[in-house]
Amino acid sequence: MIFRLLVLLPFFTLHLQALEPTNAKEAAAKKAAANKVTAEKFTQWKATLSPEQQAWETVLEQNLGTGFYLPLYQADKLKGRVTAWDYVKDDAKLPRILLIGDSVSRGYTLATRKALEGAANVHRAPENCGPTANGLKKLPVWLGNGQWDIIHFNFGIHDRKTPLGDYEQRLETITAQLKATGARVIWASTTPVAEGGMKDATDADLVARNEVAARVMKKHGVEINDLYAAMQPHLAKYQNPKDVHFGEPGYEFLGQQVAKVIRKIIPLLTSVNTAAIPSGKLEKDGYNWEERHEAIMKLKGELNPEIVLIGDSITHFWGGLPDGGKMGNRGTESWQSLFGKRAVLNLGFGWDRTQNVLKRIDLGELDGLKPKAIVIHIGTNNLAGTANARASTPKEIMAGITAIIEKAQTKCAGAKIILMAIFPRGKTAAEPKRVILKDINTLLKAGPAKLNGVTFLDITDQWLSADGSISKDIMPDSLHPNQKGYTIWADALQAVLPK
Repeated sequence: MIFRLLVLLPFFTLHLQALEPTNAKEAAAKKAAANKVTAEKFTQWKATLSPEQQAWETVLEQNLGTGFYLPLYQADKLKGRVTAWDYVKDDAKLPRILLIGDSVSRGYTLATRKALEGAANVHRAPENCGPTANGLKKLPVWLGNGQWDIIHFNFGIHDRKTPLGDYEQRLETITAQLKATGARVIWASTTPVAEGGMKDATDADLVARNEVAARVMKKHGVEINDLYAAMQPHLAKYQNPKDVHFGEPGYEFLGQQVAKVIRKIIPLLTSVNTAAIPSGKLEKDGYNWEERHEAIMKLKGELNPEIVLIGDSITHFWGGLPDGGKMGNRGTESWQSLFGKRAVLNLGFGWDRTQNVLKRIDLGELDGLKPKAIVIHIGTNNLAGTANARASTPKEIMAGITAIIEKAQTKCAGAKIILMAIFPRGKTAAEPKRVILKDINTLLKAGPAKLNGVTFLDITDQWLSADGSISKDIMPDSLHPNQKGYTIWADALQAVLPK
């Protein structure tokens, strides 16, 4: 046997030599041939796409570079893989976000896109954007012809040897051009690197450039997403050994950081209807939004409600489960009189706007429920403009309420939707919000109130005295009912609730 192997060894050696490249030139030739085959198959695949996607693929072919990124991207698409450079078909109701940056930015693109799913259209520039010098040349290509609502950008690692003065000057020009688009611009500080991660530079080089960038962003009033500070304590956990890049968990971490900053800006945008874009808690107060949501998620299956109430603090403070504690239970007598022993789930949350309700539905608060009726009273908080969310217009609020109804009907098919006209607020008829609320209720009556399965209930007049004022006897703060006030609502619901 040994003799036979010795005899055959020269044959195997020659055969392997015939298969394997003998030098770098031959290896390059084989790689080029393989890339050519990939490109040809990709061209065939591209021809099957819509004209819009074909146009995007052409942009990628012109900018990714044939030496490294383009062949990898084409191979991935032929295998059906999802990539950071995939064509994004916009949802016209959502804001358009553009990510500009190098391979680190590319790495966290998918995680950012996933985190903002349903809240934003997340695009990225069609290449590894490299240094600021490349940004000056290619920015028009990256911006394209579209209108961007938010642009999140970075240059740093590829500028590690760029003189600081040149870096600052180029960054000044790029920042000014980005702001000129009208988008909200966010700068991402360059992520740190462990010792030995770059052969020709150190972390101190990146720190120096972050300091320059911070000065430029302050001058231009650009918000900073400090990814350096966010990642630095976790560097040993997330960064690849002797590298500037990160593994998938690291990019997931960075993507969450990017999404968090973008998510804070979305409710302030004027270019989209923020009342119809799902959002978690917006206002910073003593109200524990997340805790109440968790309580509902634990309770809803056990309760198996036949009636669900959806709303803000006006609904929350009435009574029922989850227990409103010190803040709630202001109408327990009327609650008991109306509902008795019926299983009722109270999905009222203090400070909620329509976008918060949409988020809660997305988070599963209606999943698996089969109620006979869903009572919806929401929208008054959308009139408030704060540092965390802008005020909504009547048409925007109507659209947000319509989206809530549609989601509720999808989750709880067959449930009767009882849509309340938004209650009046303010002591007198001269209260400016009264006119706005009247406009909203008029839109509701003409729009979502006409949807199949929806009953519109307007009890505005029952809250008002003859002169249009609201008595403290029913609304002590001219917004939230008391025991007597909740009785007014209960009596009105009595006639329309299914038995």
